[in-house]
Amino acid sequence: MPTYSRTFPGLMEQVGHARQWTRDILAHSSHVDDAALIVTELGTNALLHSASGNEGEAFKLKVAHTPETVWIAVTDAGGTRTTPHVEHPGENNTHGRGLALVATLARRLHVHGNDEAGHTVTAELHASPSTTLLMHGYWCECTVNGGQLGSFDATDPEQALRWIRTSLMMIATSLDEEPYREAQRWMTHEQPLALQALRNGDPQDITLKHRTTEITWTARRVAFLPLTSRQGSILPACAEQHSKAQLGHGISQ
Repeated sequence: MPTYSRTFPGLMEQVGHARQWTRDILAHSSHVDDAALIVTELGTNALLHSASGNEGEAFKLKVAHTPETVWIAVTDAGGTRTTPHVEHPGENNTHGRGLALVATLARRLHVHGNDEAGHTVTAELHASPSTTLLMHGYWCECTVNGGQLGSFDATDPEQALRWIRTSLMMIATSLDEEPYREAQRWMTHEQPLALQALRNGDPQDITLKHRTTEITWTARRVAFLPLTSRQGSILPACAEQHSKAQLGHGISQ
């Protein structure tokens, strides 16, 4: 079974390098997109929630695969107070969904290690009908001082940036001159770079500050699950608050 290991410095930009390294290894695998997304989430978690994000530290990535199965293992540098675990954040929380997403993509999720030596999170991907149900897309959010103002699920990077561009300019016209000019600069100079970065799987954000108000737009690649078909199904009473068109089509978070 081919197995590859590599250590990446504890810098956020190294997550992108880890993702591309994984894509190169699994270029001919049907799991390549799911594996890249898992590396992004596990690598980011290691940097944010362990000593891997400290100066001079690192995280380790191991990739092993057969034609039917892929194993992705990320080991952090320890220094945490809690073992990595799946969280269930509230609707307006902007963090805490990473490991839950990995658990959805993977057939199995293993966590071992300790706070001192570091934890290893291993995701196991299998070729099965359950993985084919997942739809890849982009999740966009606009937050004001940390609270969610609006969100949008896009099918491709162009649609994601189009939503950001439209909502950005609607709000920017009501701001002071400096944040308005900053929005214009993003539109003119940074938007093409953001589009290419999203295509490569890198999350993007733009923040405008208006006096005591901070407005942030973000877009990142995610996996969506199709909604359950309404045909022949008994849905909960709350479902009657929505139209059949809304429930019969589309995708959920």
